[in-house]
Amino acid sequence: MSPRFNYVSFATDLIAPAPYTPTPDFPPPALTPLRKPIAESTIGLVTLAGVQRRDEPRLGETNDLSYRIVARGTPFSELFVAHTTAVRVFALEDLNVVYPHDRLIELEADGTIGRFAPRTISMVGSITRYGALVDETVPRIHAELEAQGVDLAILVPL
Repeated sequence: MSPRFNYVSFATDLIAPAPYTPTPDFPPPALTPLRKPIAESTIGLVTLAGVQRRDEPRLGETNDLSYRIVARGTPFSELFVAHTTAVRVFALEDLNVVYPHDRLIELEADGTIGRFAPRTISMVGSITRYGALVDETVPRIHAELEAQGVDLAILVPL
């Protein structure tokens, strides 16, 4: 068996000698059963890569609690990755690594999912203002997903 990947150790090594910000100690989330089968569900996408349109105000590098809405039909040529982390090289090679738009379209086309939501939520994942994130930003994101009729959201970190 291969050793288990530890993101915090990996990120700490990348930014050394600066220490990696300690993660908060939240209680485990309550698991919620699906309301309907995935093949009938609307799937939402939340990416923490800062994928956004080139003509929008750029997301901040860290602690930016704002987010951008990316319309499903936006061509990749009009998007860029605002998150400047060292691991973004993978996203620059293939945007689907952090914004699996094409994969979700394929899953919708073959009937694996009911529908891919019309809008994606995108923000930068370098946030250490955990309280404000949970109290301010998450409820707004939840409302956006609910407005789209999302049954299940996929969260893609970077």
